[in-house]
Amino acid sequence: MLPSRSDWSWHSLLTTWGLSGLLAPLCGYLLWAHATGTFTVFDTAALIIHEAGHVFFAPFGWTLRILGGSLFQLILPGLFVFSFLRRSYRPGVQVALVWLGQNALYVSTYAADAQERTLPLITNTPNSHDWWNLLRAAGLLSYDGVVGTIFLLLALLAFGFGLLLPRWIC
Repeated sequence: MLPSRSDWSWHSLLTTWGLSGLLAPLCGYLLWAHATGTFTVFDTAALIIHEAGHVFFAPFGWTLRILGGSLFQLILPGLFVFSFLRRSYRPGVQVALVWLGQNALYVSTYAADAQERTLPLITNTPNSHDWWNLLRAAGLLSYDGVVGTIFLLLALLAFGFGLLLPRWIC
C-alpha cells in the first residue's frame, strides 16, 4: 500500500529525516578530516576518553591496559547507543552512532600508524604507541593497515546506520 499524500508532508519529512540531514554534513566533515589527517575538536574529546580508558583498564593486565584506550573509545559511545535503543529514543541512537563512528575513525588512524609511528603522542615517545606495542607483541605489526581499515569500516557502518536509522524505524 502506498503512503497517503499526508504522509509526505514537510512536517512528517522533517520529523523523520531532519536529524539525519543535520548529521550528514558532520559525518562528511569527519570523513574529510580523517582523509586529510586534520585533527579536530572531536579528536581532542576522543583523546580524553582514550586516556581514561588506559586508567580504567589498568588493573586488568598489560594487554588490556594498552588496548583499553581504544577499547574505551568504542565502548563508551556503544553504551549510549545501547541505552538509547532500549528506550527507543531514535535521536539519541543517531547521535551516539555518529559519535561511535567518529571514535572508530580516530582508532583507525591510530592503528594504521603502528609501523610508522608518526602521529604525535602525549608522551613524545614513539615506543609508547599503543598499536605498535599491541601488534608487535602479537607478531602482526605488518597488518596495521588492515586493522586500521577494519576500524574505518566500523566507522562507515556506524555513520550509515546513524543516518539511515529513520528508514528502518519509521
